[in-house]
Amino acid sequence: MANNSKLKTVKHGFDKITSAHSTNWKLVFVWIIVFEIIASLIEFFYIENSSQYTIKIEHTLTTEIILGILVTLFIWFCIYNIIFTNRVYINRLLFIGVIASYFILTGDFTLGFLLQNLNPLHFFDLEFGLIFIIEIVLKLVILYLIYQFIKTLKNNNIIKDN
Repeated sequence: MANNSKLKTVKHGFDKITSAHSTNWKLVFVWIIVFEIIASLIEFFYIENSSQYTIKIEHTLTTEIILGILVTLFIWFCIYNIIFTNRVYINRLLFIGVIASYFILTGDFTLGFLLQNLNPLHFFDLEFGLIFIIEIVLKLVILYLIYQFIKTLKNNNIIKDN
């Protein structure tokens, strides 16, 4: 019986963090994207043929200037939020940080690999092992978050029941 109460406590905490108990659809949507990016990063670094889906962009002066401006704005935004402790923008800041880290680590500015990773049939290309199990667990979490997303939309009367 103690395990059941621990499981309910974990589920309660997870629902509170990821969807504010099925009341905030934007929060659920952000968490779906974050978990998908994490799954894509894991697959990118540990699967051999993952680089075939990315299109590398040349490092020219223009791309370096654009990236430098974006990094400067991100750091300025971080410092601004730390100084003024603006909690409203913390989720946005984390979301931008996760997306920026995806772009920097993979070099996939066209999002080709991320879109390929959304395809549920791409699991047939993976070998069975630890990475496969981690990917399945992350996809199950994303599936639960999609369920929470639909439930949240129904609770906010965005989706009407017929």
